[in-house]
Amino acid sequence: MKNGSSQCEGQVEMKTSGGWRTLCASHWNMANANVVCRQLGCGVAISTPKGAYFVEGGDEIWRDRFHCSGSESFLWNCPVTALGVPACAHGNTASVVCSGNQTQLLPQCKDSWSDPEDSAASEGHTTNCLDSRHLRLVDGGSRCAGRVEILLQGSWGSICDDSWDLSDAHVVCRQLGCGVALEATISAHFGEGSGPIWLDNLNCTGEEAYVWQCPSQGWGQHNCSHKEDVGVICSEFLALRLVSHNRECAGWLEVFYNNTWGSVCHSPMEPMTLSVICRQLGCGDTGTLDFLIPSREGSRPRWVDKIRCRETDTSLWQCPSDPWKHQSCSPKEEAHITCTESPQLRLVDSGSRCAGRVEILHQHSWGTVCGDSWDLNDAHVVCRQLGCGVAFNALLYAEFGDGSGPIWLTRLACTGEEDYLWNCPPLGLGKNNCEHYNDAGVICSGFVHLVGGHGPCSGRVEVNSGEGWIPVSDGNFTLATAQVICAELGCGKAASVLGNLPFREDSEQVWAEEFQCEGQEPGLWFCPRVPCPAGNCSHRGAVQVFCSGYTDIRLMKNGSSQCEGQVEMKTSGGWRTLCASHWNMANANVVCRQLGCGVAISTPKGAYFVEGGDEIWRDRFHCSGSESFLWNCPVTALGVPACAHGNTASVVCSGIQTQLLPQCNDSWSDPAVSAASEGHTANCSDSRQLRLVDGGSHCAGRVEILQQGSWGSICDDSWDLSDAHVVCRQLGCGVALEATISAHFGEGSGPIWLDDVNCTGEEAHVWQCSSQHWGQHNCSHKKDAGVICSEFLALRLVSKDQECAGWLEVFYNNTWGSVCHSPMEAVTLSMICRQLGCGDTGTLDFLIPPREGSRPHWVDGIHCREIDTSLWQCPSDPWKYQSCSAKEEAHITCTESPQLRLVDGGSRCAGRVEILHQHSWGTVCDDSWDLKDAHVACRQLGCGVAIDAMGYAQFGEGSGPIWLDELKCTGEEDQVWKCPAQGWGQHNCAHDEEAGVICSGFVRLDGGGGPCSGRVEVNYGGGWTPVPYRNFTLPTAQVICAELGCGKAASFLLDLPLREASEQVWAEEFQCKGWEPELWFCPRVPCRAGSCPHRGAVQVVCSEYTEVRLMKNGSSWCEGQVEMKTSGGWRTLCASHWNMANANVVCRQLGCGVAISTPKGAYFVEGGDEIWRDRFHCSGSESFLWNCPVSALGVPACAHGNTASVVCSGNQTKLLPQCNDSLSNTAGSAASEGHTANFSDSRQLHLVDGGSHCAGRVEILQQGSWGSICDDSWDLSDAHVVCRQLGCGVALEATISAHFGEGSGPIWLDELNCTGEEAHVWQCPSQGWGQHNCRHKEDAGVICSEFLALRLVSKDQECAGWLEVFYNNTWGSVCHSPMEAVTLSMICRQLGCGNSGTLNTSVPLREGSRPRWVDGIQCRKTDTSLWQCPSDPWKQRSCSAKEEAYIMCSGNRPKSCPSTAPCTDKEKLRLRGGDSECSGRLEVWHEGAWGTVCDDSWSLAEAEVVCQQLGCGSALEAPGEAAFGPGNGSIWLDEVQCRGREPSLWACAAAPWGQSDCKHEEDAGVRCSGERTTTRPTRRSTSSASAPVPGIFSLPGILCMILGALLFLVLIILVTQLLRWRAQRQALSTFEDAVDEVLYQEIDYPINPEKESLLNSPEPGGQHAVATSSGYDDAEEIPVPEIPSSFGIREKNFFSEEGGGARCSQTGISPQSLKEADNYNMEETASLFILRKEDPGYDDVEPNTL
Repeated sequence: MKNGSSQCEGQVEMKTSGGWRTLCASHWNMANANVVCRQLGCGVAISTPKGAYFVEGGDEIWRDRFHCSGSESFLWNCPVTALGVPACAHGNTASVVCSGNQTQLLPQCKDSWSDPEDSAASEGHTTNCLDSRHLRLVDGGSRCAGRVEILLQGSWGSICDDSWDLSDAHVVCRQLGCGVALEATISAHFGEGSGPIWLDNLNCTGEEAYVWQCPSQGWGQHNCSHKEDVGVICSEFLALRLVSHNRECAGWLEVFYNNTWGSVCHSPMEPMTLSVICRQLGCGDTGTLDFLIPSREGSRPRWVDKIRCRETDTSLWQCPSDPWKHQSCSPKEEAHITCTESPQLRLVDSGSRCAGRVEILHQHSWGTVCGDSWDLNDAHVVCRQLGCGVAFNALLYAEFGDGSGPIWLTRLACTGEEDYLWNCPPLGLGKNNCEHYNDAGVICSGFVHLVGGHGPCSGRVEVNSGEGWIPVSDGNFTLATAQVICAELGCGKAASVLGNLPFREDSEQVWAEEFQCEGQEPGLWFCPRVPCPAGNCSHRGAVQVFCSGYTDIRLMKNGSSQCEGQVEMKTSGGWRTLCASHWNMANANVVCRQLGCGVAISTPKGAYFVEGGDEIWRDRFHCSGSESFLWNCPVTALGVPACAHGNTASVVCSGIQTQLLPQCNDSWSDPAVSAASEGHTANCSDSRQLRLVDGGSHCAGRVEILQQGSWGSICDDSWDLSDAHVVCRQLGCGVALEATISAHFGEGSGPIWLDDVNCTGEEAHVWQCSSQHWGQHNCSHKKDAGVICSEFLALRLVSKDQECAGWLEVFYNNTWGSVCHSPMEAVTLSMICRQLGCGDTGTLDFLIPPREGSRPHWVDGIHCREIDTSLWQCPSDPWKYQSCSAKEEAHITCTESPQLRLVDGGSRCAGRVEILHQHSWGTVCDDSWDLKDAHVACRQLGCGVAIDAMGYAQFGEGSGPIWLDELKCTGEEDQVWKCPAQGWGQHNCAHDEEAGVICSGFVRLDGGGGPCSGRVEVNYGGGWTPVPYRNFTLPTAQVICAELGCGKAASFLLDLPLREASEQVWAEEFQCKGWEPELWFCPRVPCRAGSCPHRGAVQVVCSEYTEVRLMKNGSSWCEGQVEMKTSGGWRTLCASHWNMANANVVCRQLGCGVAISTPKGAYFVEGGDEIWRDRFHCSGSESFLWNCPVSALGVPACAHGNTASVVCSGNQTKLLPQCNDSLSNTAGSAASEGHTANFSDSRQLHLVDGGSHCAGRVEILQQGSWGSICDDSWDLSDAHVVCRQLGCGVALEATISAHFGEGSGPIWLDELNCTGEEAHVWQCPSQGWGQHNCRHKEDAGVICSEFLALRLVSKDQECAGWLEVFYNNTWGSVCHSPMEAVTLSMICRQLGCGNSGTLNTSVPLREGSRPRWVDGIQCRKTDTSLWQCPSDPWKQRSCSAKEEAYIMCSGNRPKSCPSTAPCTDKEKLRLRGGDSECSGRLEVWHEGAWGTVCDDSWSLAEAEVVCQQLGCGSALEAPGEAAFGPGNGSIWLDEVQCRGREPSLWACAAAPWGQSDCKHEEDAGVRCSGERTTTRPTRRSTSSASAPVPGIFSLPGILCMILGALLFLVLIILVTQLLRWRAQRQALSTFEDAVDEVLYQEIDYPINPEKESLLNSPEPGGQHAVATSSGYDDAEEIPVPEIPSSFGIREKNFFSEEGGGARCSQTGISPQSLKEADNYNMEETASLFILRKEDPGYDDVEPNTL
């Protein structure tokens, strides 16, 4: 803030819940300042002048200290301390001067590998340089103590302790803002680090600003190990502990400050503070102060008092308190705390997580379990609770050693099914007569083991969840998962993973989940898992893992490992050298990267060869160069010959200095030009990549190049073998056998990068060949080029009638040839079958006679290893034309397991049931097919529950076998083929009797604007369950939207409240990558204890728009015609309403910089589909075009050729003229607008709280804050500019006096004086940014001509009636053609009237004339409001009166009633929670829901009105503070003030509906004197004649009674007349009293005859309108055109149907009515008022007619 406005320089202010607070300059530094400047978009920090912008009169300066590193995105991401921080000196406020959003280029720091002391000399010139180095202290329990580490070159490293002393430590502490050094620690006092040792022999003076400015040996130069790592303890270091003789989580609270432990004072120590302390100490969630503990002896500092933690504080150090003092309180006030926490379980003292002595954490102490009655059932619960499989042994007598501490449980009687050990019936916690020599122990099976290999560190992977060992399938099994398994088993690293391992039995079950470990998990149990469809993982066999102590790579030179030398790889057999054949620069780059040695310089063959090693390893690596590890590259060994003597692979890397190599020229120039300079850039760091796709191998396929971030193809013009040779050689695939054309391998997508390629065949890269410019071509993807290289290999089985049995052939050297069967072991056969997709196992058929004909017999001696993942990796004899005789050709038969699918239903979860059996897909007969059978199919596929079981081939007739018939499932089976049936292939059916199913699906979106938005819920067969928001990501939302056919995710909302507090959430977190076909296939992380921590559910909104591009000459560029991909393909957009804001979003989304211009139709191409009519209304700040508001209703067809186009600045990010965001007069900007028409403006404009993007309060985004415009001089000319700028047509009304509610934040502009022609509202003359004399009561608003609203018009129904739309400032009807179910559902949802609706065509025509605005509305399921639905264009007469739509929604109910019956005021009150009908918590009915009344100002007067209104006599008591229990829902009324004689509660003054500062703990109640009075029918007696009559009913007595009754009746009549006369007089004074005496309203509006016509013009009964907000300053009547609001906005206006009438402000309406009943002989009248809102107070009174 500077001069009262927000700028890029000034006093730093932060908004908290208490308002804007200035920050203190103490500890404020340049790192903090840089974060502030970055966060505000103001460049970098120039200086931090203390108090330079101080303004007197503000609140106390905020004392929280921020400790930023400078790299944070937001100030509140920095570490914060407040504990003990003293009050800030007067005027000592933090200030910052930023460079401004021009992003001034400051001097860069020199990060070269030179002596750090060299940098000291120039430090004065680079004080503010953008330093990439960082400093931190780790493993010290605080940011101000620990091992010193520096981030350099992307790696954190330590400092050696040679010469380390306090002077060096002082520099570290000061640099980190941690005060001064108390201790300079050596010898790895805080533990040994890892990574480099960056500095040694530091010799600081103590005055340096950065530790790397101190003299030293130089970066990375040292003679130390990590045992000599240095550390520091700074004066700002804080630590916390509880001091007690015998308890861990109870004791005297002490804090370490100024190098000394001292106590903490207990005043005030509220629960929040105690909770923070206990959590920080790891002692649970709550704590209590122990006041009965006697004071302790001894003297110590009492460091701090009055600690008050806030809910936002995450540690005690952030909590405000009094300043540090040596004696902050007396010894009697030292805090003694006891913390509490939940139990935990562990097994200890066995060396494994899954075996050991059983220990439980309870009451902050680990204790044991007694061995009495300890058995396998008890042990089984322990193992399952820990995820350790089943119990092998339940051990007694402290087999794992005696424990210590309490013995918590004894004599357990577990059934074995309990979830937690402490849920088992025990004798009692802590109650026992055991000793620790009888402590119980357990040996569990563990969750995972390797079996069948050579010891415990190799073999088949099997897991155990408590029901036995089950193999893990090879489907998607990764090396990272293997690494976790090896580490968990104590077996080092994974050396290899082998899939396709044959099962022991054909029917063997596999684990029903796929593990997707990241590699850092402590055990397999903690890895994300993907449940397999229907519990049946697609696989080709089990998986086998070989672990090794080490798996590594190195470069050896002269016996040492360096960044150059002979390549050696460590295998299970030791270090092996690699062969230089096929070794290339791509492989070398991977090795250098893996070793942290920069990039590869060269690959000299055999240069570092040493005699006497083992045989050279023959495996060939085919790296692309982007892999992280050499073993991640594709490998081939099949047919590879032995390596020539000495021909070893070697690499010379650039070294960790990361030598800057010449960069490749990636500009859009002629590729041929680059050839000339290639000699100088042979090793350039090229961002382009090359690949072959859709050819089944990395050596055959369509040629694609990665350029500018997009993969594109090459046109086949002039494409020949010379060009193909370059491709094959570049990929390490030998020579070209064929140069294919005409999209031989299928058509590509994306750009066509090159055309007319003309290679000599000698080029190193295909883009060095001469060609047209990048992206210049005249081709389509039908001409995509491809190649087949000599290294291309393929595999097949040749048979006349079988798919997975036949002669095995391999494609090599462009020819198919047979494979020899020697030796063909089981592992090799399994590999072949899996690679062919033919099951898990194979057998050689030796009885097949030799086949005729001549062909090559390409290869023999194939020996696949368990580590091989394809046949190409298996070692063999070298390729030979005749490797064996014809009799030795291999004939193989493969076998596989059944699979299930649903087809021809348009979804994975609906269709004809088909089963894969014996390599053929077949169907299921519908005989006896029912919901139980269908339910098994749905659950097996992960598709929820069955909705319908269908027969008679409802999804079309299948083909192939009919596998199953007469199924009789119970519904509980895991797989369909496990249900009782006639047997495989046994049936009497034809294909017209095939079974089908429709499943619910696994996921849905519920409660939103249709099937494509709403709360995420999943169903695994047990009902719909919400998904918790925790760790929910955009990729997960994308998968859900794609699965539901709803396009892409436009947004998702977290923290959605659950419908009920006890509602269960899904017990797994989904971790989708985004490319999964459905949510079912996404990785999942099981929540601990089956309960996910969360704060609510998650809601997703999908959009049918999936991609955008700019097309020019048939290719995608950064300029061109705008095209958007929808479910129907690519569609061009219309130029109508297309503007620069939309264009900027497109450019940003495409990574093409900013928009330069939007030429209409400039890139139009004839012959495309109809132009898409949807209009986008972007603000310019959206990340994706589909995040912008969209409208389509009434939009006409686009004129021919009028397509939207954009020219972007390009990804060069052209620097456009910057906007001047300084606080100068905006009028001055108009003059220069011509020069900056297309500048990259950071300002934005929007309309809010009007229910539409085209109506509402005007707000501008400036300097990062949204602010409003003052209404001084605000008129239609100003409003026109706003409407046009937003693409909302012209202005219908310029509203003032906060018509749409008061805003917050700055008031940016005042006294606007637009001509109406300006392009942006801030170009209009005004007083200047932030210059005004207004309050938010004067906020300006607009209603534009494009504003739309919706309502149903009915006399007595809320959700049924004539459908009307507000368009062009007038209400008009809607035509009902075609009005399909999706459209009706959309309308009802938008009106808040349920999820479905029906057209009522039997309603008689209504009278009157009105526009019939629109017809032909056809909503799509991706539309979220009616405004997005396509329709015919707007017309005054779109249809006849007979075609007006009358709609009945499913949520229909009578208006304003809590029940379906007509209601009076009496039915709108009720009492709940009391002991009779006439006592309880008061609840009122408003806006369709019951809510409570706050007890503020609640007294007997208000209770009296309630009791009388309910017919409950008089009030006895008016209890508050939720005396009858707290309610729920809204708190409708507050500050109710009655005088006690009002006819109903609505006649009393009150705060506005729904506006209160109360909680439900303040709910008001009443206790009335009597029972509820009701009229009861008289019960007629049938035996009265025979009853004896008492003497009082003699004749004289009867006469007396008659006379008395007559006299009483006369008295009643007289009293009634008297009361009527008084009531008529009093009725006139009632309103005057309300006006004159109500404390919260000011009404200056006399009722007079001139206004009578206005008062008596009622609104058409039953209009359910979604109408706009209003609020006014002055008390006056203003007849205006009716303006509606949109759904979801608080109704503040009522309008007459015909557009006349008056606007009645209901902002702050009190529940007051003026009643003149019939018995008062007065006519019903209605009075409408506009009230002036005063502070403090409420707006107005609502007189309702009853």
